[in-house]
Amino acid sequence: MNKYIKGIWLYGLSGSGKTFGSKYLKKKIDNSFLIDGDRIRQINDHDLGHSIDDRKKQLFRLQGIAKLVIKQGYFPIVSSVYVDNLTFIKIRKLGIKLIKIKRQKSKINIKLNNKKNVVGKDLKQPNLKTLIIVNNRKFKKNLDKIFLTKN
Repeated sequence: MNKYIKGIWLYGLSGSGKTFGSKYLKKKIDNSFLIDGDRIRQINDHDLGHSIDDRKKQLFRLQGIAKLVIKQGYFPIVSSVYVDNLTFIKIRKLGIKLIKIKRQKSKINIKLNNKKNVVGKDLKQPNLKTLIIVNNRKFKKNLDKIFLTKN
């Protein structure tokens, strides 16, 4: 693992492979701790909707949990649908690498593009300078290549 990376944050639309990638990395990275935005939302859903303001509150919570996890000596692996510019800046300061996960163009993708109420599809994502990994047949190998190389 790159010694300068203190955590990983995967983001992308619903069905892009964030949870799959997170679980895969958890198996490979010692001392890692999963922070799944969907699970945090389930626990704290009493006060959050899906507006941009509510999504920003959710990001603030995820950042706080990630910061606590790092302070406790663990490696956070966070996943969320949305990331804004402020979150991008804050997590970089924490040493967390932000990665956008995109689904490979497929029949499923075409169905999602034509479907309404796909989580995150309605969001205008900021143009962040992040690494993008396409979830295709080489998805696991690309994750390994990026995060599991010795430095």
